[in-house]
Amino acid sequence: MKKRTLLSWSSGKDSAWALHLLRQDPRIDLLGLFTVINQEYNRVSMHATNLEMLQRQAHAVGLPLQKINLPDPCSNEQYEAIMGRLVSIHKLPLP
Repeated sequence: MKKRTLLSWSSGKDSAWALHLLRQDPRIDLLGLFTVINQEYNRVSMHATNLEMLQRQAHAVGLPLQKINLPDPCSNEQYEAIMGRLVSIHKLPLP
């Protein structure tokens, strides 16, 4: 049985490399990408990529994109609750 997987997509080269590796692994069922968006700036938290570019990247790699909006500032408790919902929605196994 393949492992259901979502890739945390920061929009940078490391995410692109991780995507490449996951696509090469026959044990992985890659469901899509998810990205953390800073609500205050409406951009990817890690690299400040704008949403239009983010959508273009997801389209180019042919995967659905789920945007996770985080408040600014975001406490650890808020972050864990939001990410927990993501895992629950997709019925992903926890490591």
